[in-house]
Amino acid sequence: MIEKEQNFRKKMQEMAIISNKEDIAIIGSWLFQKGKKTQIYYRRIVKEFFNFYPNLSLRTTQITHLALFLKTFSDYSDATRNTYKNALSSLFTFSLKTGYIERNPALALDNLKTPDKIYSKVLSREQVERMIELEANPRNRLILKILYFTGVRVDEISHLKKSSFHSTENGLIMMVEGKGRKIRSIHLPRHLSDEILIYAFNIDSGDCLFTNDRRVDFGINDFSRTPISNSQIFRIVKAAAAKANLSVQPSPHWLRHTSATHAIEAGAPIHVVQRSLGHESISTTGKYLDIRPKESVGDYIPALVSKNKSENKKDESDPESNSP
Repeated sequence: MIEKEQNFRKKMQEMAIISNKEDIAIIGSWLFQKGKKTQIYYRRIVKEFFNFYPNLSLRTTQITHLALFLKTFSDYSDATRNTYKNALSSLFTFSLKTGYIERNPALALDNLKTPDKIYSKVLSREQVERMIELEANPRNRLILKILYFTGVRVDEISHLKKSSFHSTENGLIMMVEGKGRKIRSIHLPRHLSDEILIYAFNIDSGDCLFTNDRRVDFGINDFSRTPISNSQIFRIVKAAAAKANLSVQPSPHWLRHTSATHAIEAGAPIHVVQRSLGHESISTTGKYLDIRPKESVGDYIPALVSKNKSENKKDESDPESNSP
C-alpha cells in the first residue's frame, strides 16, 4: 500500500503545470479513486487541458474553456473526443461533490453519439472452439478459456492469483478486481474449475496464476517468473486466431463480447450477465440483447403475394383455361 502511494505521489508530480496546490490535491484525490488504466488516460487529459490554459484553475474554469479545448480535437474520432469529455466531466463533478467548486461547468457538454460496433466483435462458437483446440500451450489455452467462459477484462485476468479462487458448496468462485477497484465474485463452471485447480496445483497461494514463460534474474540469484502483461495476453489471443485461420484479428475484449452474447443467446438472465461482467448499469449489458436478433417485425408480417402469380394460379385451376 505504501509503495502504491509513493508511486501515486511521484506521478502527481508530473502535474507540476498546475501551480494551485489545492487543485492538485483535488485532482489527486479524484484520480486515486480510478482504476490504474483510467488513471493513466485521465491524468494525461487533465495535464493537456491545463497546458492549454496555463493560468486557469478548477474554480475559474468556464464552459467556454472546456468547449474550446474539446474543439481542438475535432479531427479525432468521436470515441476519443468522448473520452476527453468524460474525463473532464468526471473531474468537475467530483470537485462539485466535495464542495470545492460551486457549480459544474461541464454539465452543459453534450455527449457525442458513436456507432456501436459490438456486433462485429462477436466470434462464433466454432471460431472460439478452433482457437482453444489448436492452442498447444497449457497456459495460453487456459487463458483463452477463462476469457471466454467468464467474460473478464484483460486487466482482470492478468492480476489473478491462486488466492483469487475459493471453493464453496456451490463450486469454485473466482474473485476479480474490476474497474474502480471493485471486487466481484464469478461462479465457475465445473469443467473450467477443474482445469484451473490442476493448473494451479504447484503454484504458491500468493503467486500470480499466469506468469511469463521466461525466468527473470533480479540480481539475487532468484530467477522468478514475472506476472504476465496485458500486451502478452493480446498476442496470445491474436496468435490463437491466426492458428485457427480466422479472417479477423480479435483482441481479448472480443472474447468478452462473445461470452456475453453466447450466454444471453443460451438463455442466461441479463442480471447474471451484468453481475459476471461487472457492468454498473444493466443498460450496458442490454446492448448484447440486440447484437444478433432472432426475430424482428418482418417475421410477423405476411409475405407479399405477387399479383401475377395469383392470376397464374387462378388460370391453372380453371379447367376452361386449358381447353383449346
